[in-house]
Amino acid sequence: MAFRDFSIRRKLMVIIMLTTFLAVVLVSIAFLAYDSKTFSEKIEDDLAILTETMASNTERGVVFNDSDTTNQLLAGLARQTHITGAWIFKENKLFGSYIRTDQGERLVDEIPETSNFVESGEIVVVRPIFLGDTSVQVANLQVRSDLEEIKDRRAQISQLLLLVILGVTLVAFVVSALLQRLISQPVLDLVGVVRQVSDEKNYAARATKQSNDELGKLIDGFNDMLGQIELRDEELVVARDRAEQANRSKSVFLANMSHELRTPLTAIIGYSEILEDDARELGMTDFLPDLQKIHAAGKHLLGLINSILDLSKVEAGKMDLLPEKFEVKALIDEVRATAQPLMEKNGNTLEVQLGENVDRVMNDLTKTRQILLNLLSNAAKFTENGRVVLEARREPGKDTDWLILKVTDSGIGMTPEQLKKLFKPFSQAEASTARDYGGTGLGLALSKRFTELMQGRIKVESEPGKGSAFTVRLPTNVVSAKQHERTLSQMIESGEWAAKSGAERPLGADSHLVLVIDDDLAVHDLLRDILTREGFRVATAKDGPEGLRMARELQPAIITLDVKMPGKDGWSVLNELRSEPSLESIPVIMISVSDEAQRGYALGAEYLTKPIDRQRLTELLRKYRGQNQTPAALVVDDDPNIRGVLVRLLEEQSWEVDEAENGIAALRRVADTTPDLILLDLMMPQMNGFDFVAQLRKNTAWQNIPIVVLTAMDLGPDELARLNGGVERVLEKGAYSLDELKREIRAFAVGVVEPKAP
Repeated sequence: MAFRDFSIRRKLMVIIMLTTFLAVVLVSIAFLAYDSKTFSEKIEDDLAILTETMASNTERGVVFNDSDTTNQLLAGLARQTHITGAWIFKENKLFGSYIRTDQGERLVDEIPETSNFVESGEIVVVRPIFLGDTSVQVANLQVRSDLEEIKDRRAQISQLLLLVILGVTLVAFVVSALLQRLISQPVLDLVGVVRQVSDEKNYAARATKQSNDELGKLIDGFNDMLGQIELRDEELVVARDRAEQANRSKSVFLANMSHELRTPLTAIIGYSEILEDDARELGMTDFLPDLQKIHAAGKHLLGLINSILDLSKVEAGKMDLLPEKFEVKALIDEVRATAQPLMEKNGNTLEVQLGENVDRVMNDLTKTRQILLNLLSNAAKFTENGRVVLEARREPGKDTDWLILKVTDSGIGMTPEQLKKLFKPFSQAEASTARDYGGTGLGLALSKRFTELMQGRIKVESEPGKGSAFTVRLPTNVVSAKQHERTLSQMIESGEWAAKSGAERPLGADSHLVLVIDDDLAVHDLLRDILTREGFRVATAKDGPEGLRMARELQPAIITLDVKMPGKDGWSVLNELRSEPSLESIPVIMISVSDEAQRGYALGAEYLTKPIDRQRLTELLRKYRGQNQTPAALVVDDDPNIRGVLVRLLEEQSWEVDEAENGIAALRRVADTTPDLILLDLMMPQMNGFDFVAQLRKNTAWQNIPIVVLTAMDLGPDELARLNGGVERVLEKGAYSLDELKREIRAFAVGVVEPKAP
């Protein structure tokens, strides 16, 4: 346990004891060092005196060359147990010596100078031997002593100091135990009250004051704070409940607004397109301009509704990032073609500058396209008879390369005050500008939020009368974990892998081989069993490098890839797969732990929205027409106008059509005559589309009837989970023309995607 996790009582005790212990230890170390130094000096002084005395005593024997007498005198040093030896050198020759018995035969060098020093763990003292009282040196005496006395002294002192330290520490423990009760007990009582308030939300609790010192003042302040919180707690709870209710109401309002506004727009846009077709067939070309204006106004209103809903989703954190690999040049060409009429309306010229190193990037194509269209639309709106430049280039970075998109115009420009509120929703430069140029103030706000969602940034430079320049920086490689967390059962059930492994797959690819990359051998066995039952052959790899090698060699139809693996994880492997031309088109299923609500919906289901894409719906219908020349369809929608559009569209495709205004009526129609296809709205009275799907699938005879959902709702994960794979197609949010809807119907009619086998 870390010190910061100790209780205040334990911290106080530890601090007192540690402080006392350190103080005593430091004093003991200082005393030991001082004693060692003074005792060593004393030993050296005593040895020097002994050496000088011995030099005086051996003078006569040295002068008269009486080595026996001299050695006898030196042997007297044996009484000094710390003396290891003594040597007399005369005329550079050894004259006499004494060596302690434990030293054995020992030779030393003559040291002619008078000195005291320590060598090899011994104290060495050298003194000259003079002739009588003269200064004539006849020899020198060298005496050596070991350091055992000093070591013994240090050991004794250390033992004494250790006892002192232990005693002082014990006293400190007793004192700290007494002090911490006086200091920490009030704090501990306060902590107990804090815990009670935190756990039980009981703001009526109060801490007990035990003194009038600083701790007492702290407790008084805490109790006063609890009193104020207690008074305001009820107001805060009420305010929180109101805020949560307001948030729920906002979500419900947005969902209802999505449905209620898009539903009438379906009739407006759908009937205007039908009337345009009729006018052309009847030669009533005079009506076409008015009908086209109605159609354009409906599309404009739908775009405004979608922008408001998108902004609300971004602010609520419900906007998802859907990265995909796309060609920047193709995107620029598409955007230029779309923006060209806007430029020509105000007499502007659009110039495109595409860098040489701009190729494919991995990011959200739809949001990138929307950002560019918003910027070009603004440039065309605020520029007359001028020049707009769209520039795209690649810029290297430290961690990732950047896609730089810049839109420059020669329009009216903006002041610093206008720039400050440029990216605020529903905010425009000023009243006169809004009156002259129109607009809702949503385009740039959405562009900024989309850019930030894609981990980029946007900036603007502008001067009044000199135009503006918007620069968008987007990473060239963004992978959204949420997008790739799809389960194997979803991909197989939806048939999405088959759609992805079509014409773009390289030659030699094995259309029945699945490569499983996972470090868990149990997963290998499980997936092999599942896939073998589905008619696939399975190859397995235990890690990322082996999986990449096998993918290059085998060219499988699909790859399942574990996210968390040792060494090279799943996202790293995915990046390498997507960076190699021979592997980038192989569908990859990321195997990971994900939210069950997001896994309940079969990803292959079609998703149609209102306003209805007539051409796409036509292609969907043809899918189920098959060999039956007069297929039957059931249109389920509470809006008679919507049913009218769909009935007319289906009859144009030679379908027999029946109608139902809600789920209950639809179940009766199905019981009377089983249709080949059901077109279903979700929001209806009495029985909505979700409940209708659930009831329909309970009857085994009706389980294989294809259902195409036509909805104005902006479906979230919960709504998708309620469908739970029970529909064949859900045509998702977006405004589709009836011509595009027809293409979709034709695609289904000719069997572009095979229906599920009964």
